[in-house]
Amino acid sequence: MSGGAGRLFPGASPAQAGSALNRGRGGGGMTRSADVVVIGGGIVGAACTYYLARAGVDVHLVERQFIASGTSRACDSLTLLWDKSPGPELILGRASTALWAGLVEELDEPFEYHRRGTVLLAEDEAGLEAGRQTAAAMQAQGIRAEPLAQADLLKLEPALSPDLAGGVFFPDDAQIDARRAALALVAAARRQGATVHQGAAVTGIRRRGEEIAGVTTQAGDFATHRVVCAAGVWSNSLARLVNLDLPIRPRKGHILVTARAPGFIHHPLLEGGYVSTVQTAAEGVQVALVAEQTPAGTILLGSSREFAGFDRSVSLTVVQAIARRALRFLPGLAQVPAIRSYAGLRPWSPDHLPLIGPVEAVPGFYLATGHEGSGISLAPVTGRLIADWIVNPNRVMPAAAAVRPDRFELRPRTDKPTNH
Repeated sequence: MSGGAGRLFPGASPAQAGSALNRGRGGGGMTRSADVVVIGGGIVGAACTYYLARAGVDVHLVERQFIASGTSRACDSLTLLWDKSPGPELILGRASTALWAGLVEELDEPFEYHRRGTVLLAEDEAGLEAGRQTAAAMQAQGIRAEPLAQADLLKLEPALSPDLAGGVFFPDDAQIDARRAALALVAAARRQGATVHQGAAVTGIRRRGEEIAGVTTQAGDFATHRVVCAAGVWSNSLARLVNLDLPIRPRKGHILVTARAPGFIHHPLLEGGYVSTVQTAAEGVQVALVAEQTPAGTILLGSSREFAGFDRSVSLTVVQAIARRALRFLPGLAQVPAIRSYAGLRPWSPDHLPLIGPVEAVPGFYLATGHEGSGISLAPVTGRLIADWIVNPNRVMPAAAAVRPDRFELRPRTDKPTNH
């Protein structure tokens, strides 16, 4: 569906938008036309591209490195419902969970989708009571939750420390390999007619008046009236190309990987304090146990959160803190070697909700960013919302109002943007 034939948005033709571009400025030496340009090839950008292509849109995905080269290859694999607040966040989470289940059948490439559920762990009676309250809140919303007494918890997960008070089993949570899912979504989008440009760093976003007119990249120029910024922690640098400042900050996280230990645990495990580490805005390092077994038999151990700018180096101090926390809950890990560790950056927003939808101050500019630790969970519903906003805004679900970017009163800056 590339080129001019069969375009969903004839208003984005080169004749109308191309005059706002300096032809040949991009590294490709040519100008292409597109209904929509999606910037960012992580799991969120891949989902946006897929749902736009499926809706019949001539969409081009541009990625400065390669697909899933950023946060989508430096994360765990969990999709959770119980960590989302009842109301719009949980509504979006449930919609996305249903979409993921459907994508197992829709996408040709497997992406290691496993619906094993997760177990919330309580160290003491106070934690167990808090877990029961979480379970009751989820049950009231129709989410399955099974409180576990100490004996039931140890029967479910024998490797856990025997002094834990209990826990809660949430059977509807799943694991998804974010890197493979992004690749599968992009492959499916290509089959629907999408065009993908890798190694195509964006160097400028062109405007005619207030409206989007095109995008300049190292792979060439694009004439378009619609741009979707799905660049994760780098979204702010792109938004500045249209004179916007976003309230997005990179939040660093570490993961420790063990040697293969098949069957050591049977479900992903998270301690009760996990949600508080997500919700706090503290600048210092926050650590809470997250443990999950991969299909290869290794165990991923996390999690940590800290504001450290764009530093992705691994901190031995943080890795040691993760290891200590893991040993508290899973003492048998003392016999399992650690083989590597890595760090990634999550796009944090002040109210812990993503920014999804149009920016009213810049017509044609859409955001799909700020998911922090819910990028995997919410990727499909984000892609669906972006497609609806662009193709048929009347179809956008009411819960999307809670994640509209303009809740932060985004306004253009008065100084000149810096193209880079």
